[in-house]
Amino acid sequence: MTINSIRTSHTNFKLHQNYTDEKLFPLIEKYNINVENMPIIGSGAYINLQEKIQIIEHLLEAHELALANIKAGNITKRGFATNICTNDNHWSIGTNFNNTRNDISSICGERSAILASYNEALVRFSKSGSNYFNFKIKYICMAQSEELSMIKNSAVPCEDCLSWLNTTRYFDDMTTIFSFEKNQKGMLCLKSAKLTDFLPCKDYELSNNFDFEKPVKYSSSAINSMEKFNLTEEDIMVLVNKNYDLYKENTLSNISNQNVVCSVLANGKIYSASKIDWTKRWFTEPLEFASSKAIENEKEHCKIAIIAYFGDSCSYNPLTKEKFNDGGISIKSLGRIRQKYASPDTLLVLNLEDSLTVLTIGEYLPKKFIQGYKII
Repeated sequence: MTINSIRTSHTNFKLHQNYTDEKLFPLIEKYNINVENMPIIGSGAYINLQEKIQIIEHLLEAHELALANIKAGNITKRGFATNICTNDNHWSIGTNFNNTRNDISSICGERSAILASYNEALVRFSKSGSNYFNFKIKYICMAQSEELSMIKNSAVPCEDCLSWLNTTRYFDDMTTIFSFEKNQKGMLCLKSAKLTDFLPCKDYELSNNFDFEKPVKYSSSAINSMEKFNLTEEDIMVLVNKNYDLYKENTLSNISNQNVVCSVLANGKIYSASKIDWTKRWFTEPLEFASSKAIENEKEHCKIAIIAYFGDSCSYNPLTKEKFNDGGISIKSLGRIRQKYASPDTLLVLNLEDSLTVLTIGEYLPKKFIQGYKII
Protein backbone atom coordinates (compact mmCIF):
# COMPACT_ATOMS: atom_id res chain seq x y z
CA MET A 1 0.00 0.00 0.00
CA THR A 2 1.04 3.60 -0.51
CA ILE A 3 0.32 6.85 1.23
CA ASN A 4 -3.43 7.50 1.46
CA SER A 5 -4.18 3.92 0.39
CA ILE A 6 -6.62 4.01 3.29
CA ARG A 7 -8.70 6.94 2.18
CA THR A 8 -10.57 9.12 4.64
CA SER A 9 -14.31 9.03 4.03
CA HIS A 10 -16.51 12.08 4.61
CA THR A 11 -19.71 10.12 3.96
CA ASN A 12 -22.58 10.82 6.39
CA PHE A 13 -20.34 12.88 8.65
CA LYS A 14 -20.60 16.59 9.31
CA LEU A 15 -17.25 17.92 10.47
CA HIS A 16 -17.20 19.86 13.72
CA GLN A 17 -17.05 23.56 13.00
CA ASN A 18 -13.66 23.48 14.68
CA TYR A 19 -12.49 19.95 15.33
CA THR A 20 -9.41 21.24 17.13
CA ASP A 21 -11.56 22.93 19.76
CA GLU A 22 -9.51 22.53 22.93
CA LYS A 23 -12.56 21.31 24.86
CA LEU A 24 -13.29 18.58 22.33
CA PHE A 25 -9.80 17.49 21.30
CA PRO A 26 -7.31 19.22 23.59
CA LEU A 27 -4.26 17.20 22.51
CA ILE A 28 -4.82 17.75 18.79
CA GLU A 29 -4.90 21.45 19.66
CA LYS A 30 -1.85 21.21 21.93
CA TYR A 31 0.31 19.45 19.32
CA ASN A 32 -1.10 21.52 16.45
CA ILE A 33 -2.04 18.45 14.40
CA ASN A 34 -3.73 19.05 11.04
CA VAL A 35 -5.89 15.94 11.05
CA GLU A 36 -7.30 16.27 7.54
CA ASN A 37 -3.84 16.63 5.99
CA MET A 38 -2.12 13.90 8.02
CA PRO A 39 -1.45 11.01 5.59
CA ILE A 40 -2.55 7.48 6.47
CA ILE A 41 -0.11 4.76 5.48
CA GLY A 42 -0.38 1.00 5.74
CA SER A 43 -2.87 -1.76 5.13
CA GLY A 44 -5.39 -1.42 7.93
CA ALA A 45 -9.04 -0.53 8.28
CA TYR A 46 -11.12 1.93 6.27
CA ILE A 47 -11.86 4.88 8.60
CA ASN A 48 -13.88 8.03 8.20
CA LEU A 49 -12.77 11.48 9.31
CA GLN A 50 -14.54 11.30 12.65
CA GLU A 51 -12.78 8.02 13.47
CA LYS A 52 -9.46 9.49 12.32
CA ILE A 53 -9.86 12.41 14.72
CA GLN A 54 -10.69 10.08 17.61
CA ILE A 55 -7.76 7.78 16.85
CA ILE A 56 -5.24 10.62 16.66
CA GLU A 57 -6.52 12.20 19.90
CA HIS A 58 -6.25 8.85 21.71
CA LEU A 59 -2.79 8.20 20.25
CA LEU A 60 -1.68 11.56 21.65
CA GLU A 61 -3.21 10.68 25.01
CA ALA A 62 -1.20 7.43 25.00
CA HIS A 63 1.94 9.37 24.02
CA GLU A 64 1.51 11.68 27.00
CA LEU A 65 0.99 8.72 29.34
CA ALA A 66 4.21 7.15 28.03
CA LEU A 67 6.04 10.42 28.75
CA ALA A 68 4.56 10.51 32.24
CA ASN A 69 5.73 6.95 32.86
CA ILE A 70 9.32 8.00 32.16
CA LYS A 71 8.98 11.09 34.34
CA ALA A 72 7.57 8.93 37.15
CA GLY A 73 10.75 6.85 37.14
CA ASN A 74 9.97 3.66 35.20
CA ILE A 75 13.03 1.48 35.80
CA THR A 76 13.46 0.55 32.12
CA LYS A 77 13.71 4.23 31.14
CA ARG A 78 11.38 3.40 28.26
CA GLY A 79 7.76 4.49 28.03
CA PHE A 80 5.09 2.79 25.93
CA ALA A 81 1.34 3.26 26.22
CA THR A 82 -1.69 1.96 24.37
CA ASN A 83 -5.26 3.13 23.98
CA ILE A 84 -7.76 0.36 23.25
CA CYS A 85 -11.13 0.84 21.55
CA THR A 86 -13.75 -1.91 21.75
CA ASN A 87 -16.34 -2.68 19.10
CA ASP A 88 -18.91 -0.75 21.15
CA ASN A 89 -16.60 2.30 21.12
CA HIS A 90 -15.34 2.36 24.70
CA TRP A 91 -11.74 3.51 25.15
CA SER A 92 -9.26 2.31 27.80
CA ILE A 93 -5.61 3.21 28.31
CA GLY A 94 -2.59 1.50 29.84
CA THR A 95 1.19 1.86 30.00
CA ASN A 96 4.13 -0.47 30.50
CA PHE A 97 4.53 -1.50 34.14
CA ASN A 98 7.91 -2.75 35.30
CA ASN A 99 8.11 -3.85 38.92
CA THR A 100 11.55 -5.33 38.24
CA ARG A 101 13.50 -5.85 35.03
CA ASN A 102 12.45 -9.50 34.51
CA ASP A 103 9.49 -10.50 32.36
CA ILE A 104 7.53 -12.13 35.19
CA SER A 105 6.91 -8.80 36.94
CA SER A 106 6.64 -6.65 33.81
CA ILE A 107 3.76 -5.93 31.48
CA CYS A 108 3.75 -4.00 28.21
CA GLY A 109 1.45 -1.12 27.40
CA GLU A 110 -0.66 -3.25 25.05
CA ARG A 111 -1.47 -5.87 27.68
CA SER A 112 -1.94 -3.22 30.35
CA ALA A 113 -4.57 -1.49 28.20
CA ILE A 114 -6.24 -4.80 27.29
CA LEU A 115 -6.63 -5.64 30.98
CA ALA A 116 -8.05 -2.19 31.71
CA SER A 117 -10.48 -2.50 28.80
CA TYR A 118 -11.59 -5.99 29.81
CA ASN A 119 -12.22 -5.04 33.43
CA GLU A 120 -14.13 -1.90 32.47
CA ALA A 121 -16.24 -3.99 30.06
CA LEU A 122 -16.99 -6.43 32.88
CA VAL A 123 -18.17 -3.56 35.09
CA ARG A 124 -20.51 -2.38 32.34
CA PHE A 125 -21.71 -5.95 31.81
CA SER A 126 -22.38 -6.48 35.52
CA LYS A 127 -24.60 -3.39 35.56
CA SER A 128 -26.38 -4.05 32.28
CA GLY A 129 -28.60 -6.96 33.29
CA SER A 130 -27.62 -8.71 30.06
CA ASN A 131 -26.70 -12.39 29.87
CA TYR A 132 -24.46 -11.87 26.85
CA PHE A 133 -20.92 -10.57 27.26
CA ASN A 134 -19.67 -9.30 23.92
CA PHE A 135 -16.09 -8.06 24.25
CA LYS A 136 -14.09 -7.51 21.08
CA ILE A 137 -11.26 -5.08 20.47
CA LYS A 138 -11.49 -2.91 17.36
CA TYR A 139 -8.47 -0.57 17.61
CA ILE A 140 -5.09 -0.84 19.32
CA CYS A 141 -3.47 2.63 19.35
CA MET A 142 0.18 2.35 20.32
CA ALA A 143 2.45 5.23 21.32
CA GLN A 144 5.91 5.67 22.79
CA SER A 145 7.72 8.25 24.89
CA GLU A 146 9.87 9.42 21.99
CA GLU A 147 9.06 13.02 21.08
CA LEU A 148 6.81 13.27 18.02
CA SER A 149 9.47 15.23 16.14
CA MET A 150 11.95 12.39 16.71
CA ILE A 151 9.71 9.47 15.73
CA LYS A 152 10.86 7.42 12.74
CA ASN A 153 9.34 3.94 12.92
CA SER A 154 5.96 3.06 14.34
CA ALA A 155 5.50 1.16 17.60
CA VAL A 156 4.60 -2.52 17.13
CA PRO A 157 3.63 -5.27 19.59
CA CYS A 158 6.47 -7.30 21.11
CA GLU A 159 6.57 -11.11 20.98
CA ASP A 160 5.07 -11.47 24.46
CA CYS A 161 2.11 -9.26 23.55
CA LEU A 162 1.59 -11.02 20.23
CA SER A 163 1.25 -14.28 22.16
CA TRP A 164 -1.71 -12.66 23.92
CA LEU A 165 -3.13 -11.25 20.71
CA ASN A 166 -2.91 -14.49 18.73
CA THR A 167 -6.44 -15.62 19.61
CA THR A 168 -9.95 -15.11 18.28
CA ARG A 169 -11.58 -14.76 21.70
CA TYR A 170 -11.25 -10.97 21.98
CA PHE A 171 -9.72 -10.07 18.61
CA ASP A 172 -10.66 -10.75 15.01
CA ASP A 173 -9.39 -10.14 11.49
CA MET A 174 -10.68 -6.56 11.60
CA THR A 175 -8.69 -5.55 14.70
CA THR A 176 -6.39 -2.72 13.61
CA ILE A 177 -3.19 -1.30 15.10
CA PHE A 178 -2.53 2.43 14.79
CA SER A 179 0.62 4.39 15.61
CA PHE A 180 2.61 7.41 14.45
CA GLU A 181 5.39 7.12 11.87
CA LYS A 182 7.34 9.46 9.61
CA ASN A 183 7.10 8.99 5.85
CA GLN A 184 10.00 9.39 3.43
CA LYS A 185 9.41 13.15 3.35
CA GLY A 186 9.74 13.35 7.14
CA MET A 187 6.03 14.07 7.60
CA LEU A 188 4.25 12.64 10.64
CA CYS A 189 1.72 10.05 9.46
CA LEU A 190 -0.92 7.81 10.93
CA LYS A 191 0.32 4.22 10.47
CA SER A 192 -2.35 1.55 10.14
CA ALA A 193 -1.94 -2.23 10.05
CA LYS A 194 -4.22 -5.18 10.62
CA LEU A 195 -3.33 -7.20 13.70
CA THR A 196 -3.23 -10.26 11.46
CA ASP A 197 -0.25 -8.70 9.62
CA PHE A 198 1.84 -9.43 12.71
CA LEU A 199 0.59 -12.93 13.48
CA PRO A 200 1.66 -16.37 12.21
CA CYS A 201 0.09 -17.83 9.13
CA LYS A 202 -3.10 -19.61 10.18
CA ASP A 203 -2.70 -22.39 7.59
CA TYR A 204 -0.33 -24.39 9.79
CA GLU A 205 -2.53 -26.05 12.43
CA LEU A 206 -0.77 -28.89 14.20
CA SER A 207 -2.19 -32.40 14.05
CA ASN A 208 -1.70 -35.48 16.20
CA ASN A 209 -2.25 -37.70 13.17
CA PHE A 210 1.17 -39.30 12.78
CA ASP A 211 0.50 -41.32 9.67
CA PHE A 212 3.91 -40.89 8.09
CA GLU A 213 2.66 -42.26 4.80
CA LYS A 214 1.47 -38.69 4.25
CA PRO A 215 3.58 -36.60 1.86
CA VAL A 216 6.50 -34.42 2.96
CA LYS A 217 6.12 -30.93 1.53
CA TYR A 218 9.04 -28.51 1.19
CA SER A 219 8.55 -24.82 0.53
CA SER A 220 10.95 -23.12 -1.88
CA SER A 221 12.39 -21.14 1.04
CA ALA A 222 12.98 -24.38 2.95
CA ILE A 223 14.89 -25.86 0.01
CA ASN A 224 17.09 -22.75 -0.09
CA SER A 225 17.71 -23.03 3.66
CA MET A 226 18.67 -26.69 3.32
CA GLU A 227 21.38 -25.64 0.89
CA LYS A 228 22.48 -22.79 3.16
CA PHE A 229 22.83 -25.05 6.22
CA ASN A 230 24.12 -28.03 4.16
CA LEU A 231 21.22 -30.21 5.29
CA THR A 232 19.73 -33.32 3.69
CA GLU A 233 16.28 -34.88 3.82
CA GLU A 234 17.82 -37.59 5.99
CA ASP A 235 18.89 -34.97 8.55
CA ILE A 236 15.29 -33.78 8.73
CA MET A 237 13.81 -37.28 9.05
CA VAL A 238 16.22 -38.22 11.85
CA LEU A 239 14.96 -35.18 13.77
CA VAL A 240 11.33 -36.05 12.90
CA ASN A 241 11.67 -39.62 14.22
CA LYS A 242 13.36 -38.42 17.40
CA ASN A 243 10.55 -35.93 17.98
CA TYR A 244 7.86 -38.54 17.26
CA ASP A 245 9.39 -40.93 19.82
CA LEU A 246 9.36 -38.09 22.34
CA TYR A 247 5.68 -37.40 21.61
CA LYS A 248 4.75 -41.03 22.26
CA GLU A 249 6.71 -41.09 25.52
CA ASN A 250 5.54 -37.78 27.01
CA THR A 251 3.08 -38.27 29.89
CA LEU A 252 3.75 -34.95 31.62
CA SER A 253 1.15 -32.80 29.84
CA ASN A 254 -1.80 -34.65 31.34
CA ILE A 255 -3.46 -31.63 32.99
CA SER A 256 -4.16 -29.74 29.75
CA ASN A 257 -4.41 -32.96 27.72
CA GLN A 258 -2.35 -31.17 25.11
CA ASN A 259 0.83 -33.04 24.30
CA VAL A 260 3.47 -30.90 22.59
CA VAL A 261 7.14 -31.75 21.97
CA CYS A 262 10.02 -30.04 20.24
CA SER A 263 13.44 -31.09 18.96
CA VAL A 264 16.04 -28.73 17.51
CA LEU A 265 19.15 -29.41 15.48
CA ALA A 266 21.92 -27.07 16.59
CA ASN A 267 25.55 -27.37 15.52
CA GLY A 268 24.86 -30.89 14.26
CA LYS A 269 23.36 -32.14 17.56
CA ILE A 270 19.76 -32.83 18.57
CA TYR A 271 18.25 -31.28 21.70
CA SER A 272 14.70 -32.15 22.74
CA ALA A 273 12.07 -31.15 25.29
CA SER A 274 8.46 -31.97 26.14
CA LYS A 275 5.62 -29.78 27.33
CA ILE A 276 5.34 -30.24 31.09
CA ASP A 277 2.14 -29.15 32.84
CA TRP A 278 2.74 -27.72 36.29
CA THR A 279 -0.81 -26.53 36.98
CA LYS A 280 -3.86 -25.78 34.87
CA ARG A 281 -2.25 -22.64 33.49
CA TRP A 282 1.51 -23.05 34.04
CA PHE A 283 3.62 -25.24 31.81
CA THR A 284 7.11 -25.54 30.37
CA GLU A 285 7.14 -24.43 26.73
CA PRO A 286 9.12 -27.08 24.80
CA LEU A 287 10.66 -24.86 22.09
CA GLU A 288 12.21 -22.50 24.62
CA PHE A 289 13.28 -25.46 26.80
CA ALA A 290 14.90 -27.40 23.92
CA SER A 291 16.60 -24.26 22.61
CA SER A 292 17.91 -23.44 26.09
CA LYS A 293 19.51 -26.88 26.29
CA ALA A 294 21.23 -26.28 22.95
CA ILE A 295 22.39 -22.78 23.87
CA GLU A 296 23.70 -23.90 27.25
CA ASN A 297 25.77 -26.61 25.61
CA GLU A 298 26.88 -24.79 22.46
CA LYS A 299 27.35 -21.40 24.17
CA GLU A 300 27.57 -18.26 22.02
CA HIS A 301 28.36 -20.32 18.89
CA CYS A 302 24.93 -22.00 18.95
CA LYS A 303 23.16 -21.95 15.58
CA ILE A 304 19.74 -23.58 15.38
CA ALA A 305 19.23 -24.95 11.88
CA ILE A 306 16.00 -27.00 12.26
CA ILE A 307 13.05 -26.96 14.64
CA ALA A 308 10.65 -29.93 14.67
CA TYR A 309 7.48 -29.03 16.56
CA PHE A 310 4.76 -31.65 17.01
CA GLY A 311 1.65 -31.70 19.11
CA ASP A 312 -2.08 -31.41 19.61
CA SER A 313 -3.92 -28.48 18.07
CA CYS A 314 -6.20 -27.98 21.07
CA SER A 315 -6.20 -27.96 24.84
CA TYR A 316 -9.23 -28.75 26.95
CA ASN A 317 -10.76 -27.57 30.20
CA PRO A 318 -11.65 -30.85 31.93
CA LEU A 319 -14.32 -29.16 34.07
CA THR A 320 -16.23 -27.24 31.38
CA LYS A 321 -15.17 -29.47 28.44
CA GLU A 322 -14.33 -26.25 26.59
CA LYS A 323 -11.85 -26.61 23.74
CA PHE A 324 -9.16 -24.00 23.09
CA ASN A 325 -7.61 -23.84 19.63
CA ASP A 326 -4.24 -22.77 20.98
CA GLY A 327 -2.00 -25.36 19.38
CA GLY A 328 0.90 -23.86 17.48
CA ILE A 329 4.47 -22.78 17.93
CA SER A 330 4.88 -20.23 20.70
CA ILE A 331 5.35 -16.75 19.22
CA LYS A 332 7.08 -15.76 22.43
CA SER A 333 9.68 -18.54 22.12
CA LEU A 334 10.21 -18.04 18.38
CA GLY A 335 10.68 -14.34 18.96
CA ARG A 336 13.31 -14.98 21.59
CA ILE A 337 15.47 -17.42 19.64
CA ARG A 338 15.09 -15.43 16.42
CA GLN A 339 16.88 -12.56 18.15
CA LYS A 340 20.19 -14.39 18.30
CA TYR A 341 20.42 -18.17 17.95
CA ALA A 342 18.07 -18.78 15.02
CA SER A 343 17.14 -16.72 11.96
CA PRO A 344 14.33 -16.30 9.42
CA ASP A 345 16.09 -19.08 7.43
CA THR A 346 15.83 -21.64 10.25
CA LEU A 347 13.73 -24.60 9.14
CA LEU A 348 10.44 -25.51 10.81
CA VAL A 349 9.08 -29.04 10.51
CA LEU A 350 5.38 -29.24 11.36
CA ASN A 351 3.10 -32.27 11.44
CA LEU A 352 -0.13 -31.12 9.81
CA GLU A 353 -3.25 -33.13 9.09
CA ASP A 354 -2.48 -33.78 5.43
CA SER A 355 1.29 -33.53 5.30
CA LEU A 356 4.60 -33.21 7.05
CA THR A 357 5.45 -29.63 6.09
CA VAL A 358 8.91 -28.08 6.03
CA LEU A 359 9.07 -24.29 5.87
CA THR A 360 11.06 -21.49 7.54
CA ILE A 361 10.61 -19.13 10.47
CA GLY A 362 10.48 -16.32 7.92
CA GLU A 363 7.42 -17.92 6.32
CA TYR A 364 5.68 -18.81 9.57
CA LEU A 365 6.35 -15.40 11.11
CA PRO A 366 6.49 -13.02 8.14
CA LYS A 367 8.99 -10.18 8.04
CA LYS A 368 6.14 -7.87 8.96
CA PHE A 369 6.42 -9.34 12.46
CA ILE A 370 9.91 -7.93 13.01
CA GLN A 371 9.96 -4.66 14.94
CA GLY A 372 10.64 -1.66 12.75
CA TYR A 373 9.77 -3.46 9.51
CA LYS A 374 7.78 -1.21 7.22
CA ILE A 375 4.51 -2.72 6.03
CA ILE A 376 3.89 -1.29 2.58
